[in-house]
Amino acid sequence: MNINTIDPTIDKRWDEFVASQKNGAVFHTAAWARVIKEAYGYSPRYYVIEDDDSRIRAAIPFFQIKSLFTGNRLVSLPFSDFCCPLGNNEEVVCLLNRAKQELGDGAGSYLEIRGWPEGPSPASLGLHRRDYHLLYVLDLEPEADKLNEKFHDSVRRGIRQAEKRGVEVRMTNDEADLDLFYKLHLVTRKKLGVLPQPHSFFKALYQNVISQKLGFTGLAESEGKIIAGVVFLKYKDTVYYKFNASDEEYLQKRPNHLVTWEAIKSACAQNYKHFDFGRCSPEEEGLRTFKTRWGAKEIKLPYYYYPKVQGISAASENSIRYRIMRLFSRMMPLAAFESAGSFLYRHLG
Repeated sequence: MNINTIDPTIDKRWDEFVASQKNGAVFHTAAWARVIKEAYGYSPRYYVIEDDDSRIRAAIPFFQIKSLFTGNRLVSLPFSDFCCPLGNNEEVVCLLNRAKQELGDGAGSYLEIRGWPEGPSPASLGLHRRDYHLLYVLDLEPEADKLNEKFHDSVRRGIRQAEKRGVEVRMTNDEADLDLFYKLHLVTRKKLGVLPQPHSFFKALYQNVISQKLGFTGLAESEGKIIAGVVFLKYKDTVYYKFNASDEEYLQKRPNHLVTWEAIKSACAQNYKHFDFGRCSPEEEGLRTFKTRWGAKEIKLPYYYYPKVQGISAASENSIRYRIMRLFSRMMPLAAFESAGSFLYRHLG
């Protein structure tokens, strides 16, 4: 048994290992690792245990983030809703101990793991749990119309309103359509006071995920204008609702409802089993309501830290830090806002 660190973006064994694991998700894939590496310049440190035939048996994926503003740390995995360790419990513990040791050798001041598999108590391993984020997952059925019957009345009404008001939806794998989404993403984020991911992130997302059939963009149009969009990921039996943007002036047409419904129908037709609506903070009541009304289950999504809970992702979205960031974002001109996202986002992972 050997413990090594690998770069999954160049190690051809990695995706085969992830595919073999029950908890392997899109955020574990080499494609997603390439997006993070190319967009933000982080260094992958995927701790793995190999057998005598060089097969990977267990892993804890990390990226090493070095920042003068937010500190140095190991994160599993930045800009990912969850990314739990994979493999045998005993071997995962060995890998965790190696990561802790390397913290002491200067790899960072702390580590963060987003999710934990069934097995040994994280507390018994010295990890500190933070319950904050919530995950929403809808179990799909072969016939989408049966799901529709279970939706909240407001969801069915929203779908009908969008159709009645002439909203049209298309699912696309074109890079030009992802660029259209990005423009709407900038405007949406500015109104919310949330920094936008840099354009380089979406370029990397297209090259490594969408062009490789691991994702697609859903766009809603009305009167020749893009009024809403969602970027979806897909892997194994799950479709992931990852990024959303919409034109505030057209929300009464309920375009988000129709984009989501068309994606769910497509997922059912292709025999996917789950539709992951993504994570929320407890303060996002409107978004939480939107997700639960589709019938999605609310699941606690604890993150784990060593040697203590710390870092920007451990801060409440009602904290002074986040409030200042929102105010700063809303006040900037759009061009400066985009530049700020490109400069600052790599420090936030």
